[in-house]
Amino acid sequence: MAIPSHHQLPSRIEWIDIAKAYGIIAIVLGHILSHTPVSHFLYWWHIPLFFILSGIFVKPLNNVHDWQKFFNHRIKPELELYIGMGILLIGLYTVIHHKNQMFLQNHLVDLIYGGRTLNFYTSTFWFINAYILTIIVLTIIISLISSRTMLVLLVTGGLLLGASYSQVSWMHINGFAMIPWSADTVLITLFYSYIGYTLFHANRNWIQDPKAISGIIVIATTLILIHLNGGFTFRLSLKSHLIQSSLPKAVALILIPTSLALGVMVCALITSKLPFKFGLPLIGRHTLAIMYGHKLFLDICGLVGLKNPVIILLVGIGAPLLAAITIQRISHLTNSLAYGLNNNFR
Repeated sequence: MAIPSHHQLPSRIEWIDIAKAYGIIAIVLGHILSHTPVSHFLYWWHIPLFFILSGIFVKPLNNVHDWQKFFNHRIKPELELYIGMGILLIGLYTVIHHKNQMFLQNHLVDLIYGGRTLNFYTSTFWFINAYILTIIVLTIIISLISSRTMLVLLVTGGLLLGASYSQVSWMHINGFAMIPWSADTVLITLFYSYIGYTLFHANRNWIQDPKAISGIIVIATTLILIHLNGGFTFRLSLKSHLIQSSLPKAVALILIPTSLALGVMVCALITSKLPFKFGLPLIGRHTLAIMYGHKLFLDICGLVGLKNPVIILLVGIGAPLLAAITIQRISHLTNSLAYGLNNNFR
């Protein structure tokens, strides 16, 4: 993910990789500690964080060639990986849990519907749906509209619309109130991605200013303290379009996830200055593998009787990470051997 993308950036920014690591750890931990206060808090910011980060790497496109490059390099690989990993994980769940062929067929079709129909090992795939749609929409609007004021009004209006209802009531797919690929979620995620685009596209270093760091930490800490003292309530699940708050919903969506996500980014920046980074940059470079694979390994932990959340977290992060690194090295070795053979036969 530069969000999700298995293509590395030409020059990686370490604090962004670390921020992604914090985000994916929060996602895995949220699934381990589901329906707990810790999980509810993590849901406030972990998905918005990824969308804010995704906006950093979006840019306006000016011609057909740029659009072709955008599709071939950013969209097509994500779609291919989504389909490939979906088939693999649905197949694995079918085998591991002794499901029948009808189960397999129905859940393969769910890859087309996307959104809330995606469950079991593919329950996080809705994020890929929303990510792909969000970067397409954001790229379109910043390419067509040059006025910053119009863009702010557009994305804010979308968020206000997204906050105005609980769930789509006029469309149901497989028993879920939803639009295919949870397309209406983009009304909200587009706002976060635009925040990332606006704040970081022109200057990614402003966040290193001590005044910015102090301001973000104060705002994020103040929000947490106010909540702990009963000042407001807030629950957020973008997959389910669940938005509950004692504050006006739009205000809560704008203020809380944005402030806390920026706070996590500041923590990532500070971590990047430390002499030892606990493997976080490596984790951040493989967030997509962990996003796709962790539900499989969390399920395996449950099947073998593991109960310790720390060990389960290490497995949920470490196993997909190890698998991704192994596949990368095998691919690199295969490519090197093929290159050598081609040279020998010239």
